[in-house]
Amino acid sequence: MSDNSPYFFIKEFSSEELTKVLVNKVRELRASKEKAEELNTKLQDNMARLEETQDELSSQRDKLQIKMIELENAKRELANQRDKLQIEIMNKTQELLKSERLSAIGNLSARVAHDLRNPLSVIQNTSQILRMRLESNLDDKAREQWTRLDRAIYRMSHQLEDVMDYVRISPLKKKDYSLCVILQDVVERIVAPENIEIHLPENDREIFCDPEKLEIVFVNLIMNAIQASEGKKGIVSVGIFDDPQDSNNVLVKVSDTGCGISDEILPKIFEPLFTTKQVGTGLGLSSCKNIIEQHGGTITASSVVGKGTTFTIKIPKKSEWESLSKHEEAIQTEST
Repeated sequence: MSDNSPYFFIKEFSSEELTKVLVNKVRELRASKEKAEELNTKLQDNMARLEETQDELSSQRDKLQIKMIELENAKRELANQRDKLQIEIMNKTQELLKSERLSAIGNLSARVAHDLRNPLSVIQNTSQILRMRLESNLDDKAREQWTRLDRAIYRMSHQLEDVMDYVRISPLKKKDYSLCVILQDVVERIVAPENIEIHLPENDREIFCDPEKLEIVFVNLIMNAIQASEGKKGIVSVGIFDDPQDSNNVLVKVSDTGCGISDEILPKIFEPLFTTKQVGTGLGLSSCKNIIEQHGGTITASSVVGKGTTFTIKIPKKSEWESLSKHEEAIQTEST
């Protein structure tokens, strides 16, 4: 009976043959085990490589998502920059057109104002001479009419000064000067109605300025404050304060108890030609802003409708060189 027969185990084996058969079977089993272990090792290696590949794919996917987000952010930023640039171009174009328009209006206004000042001065002087001569013969109605004439002449003169102050940008003639003296001179120039009280500050500060230019500023501000009363009883207060944020500056506040300015109009009041009055050039506050900025200062306004308005001027006390010298001395003191 052959070894391949299913009944080979029935055959009687000798001890040597049986040992030989068992040894062969053990070798076969060991070879199968080694082969299975080798296959298992390869399988584990392949699984490890697969996991590494999956991790790499996951990492690449995350990086791709990050890149996509960055790309979207970049596109959004570019869109914002484009919109801002378009708005800036539009604003610059409008400013340029406005500047050209204002330049043309300014040149025309300057010529007209210059041509009108001399005849207006003749009318004013003639009116004063005639009133002096006829004063004793005037009745109450005639005096009232003459007073209206004087107010009309003063208003026209003030408007012409607004135009000339805006278009005539002359270099500043600065010197150390008292703010109280400037304010006193301003009040003497203004014809205040009986219903208005003007309160000037009791304290004083000396600043490095062009007093004539600052007179123009305070005349405009106080006149606006008087007109804001709209014929009712009111108070115009001027205060002088030290700047709490910078000791090199002084604050001047001009307040009234008038009708106030609405939030919609307030941001526009310093724009040239903007006015809400039936009479006026719309150049007064713009001239004030230009003059204060020439002095290295700022002017702002705050208001409550029905309660009044306050204009705040911040202006340096000393010249630029003195301020710089004090700053250098302070640095040297700190370093010492």
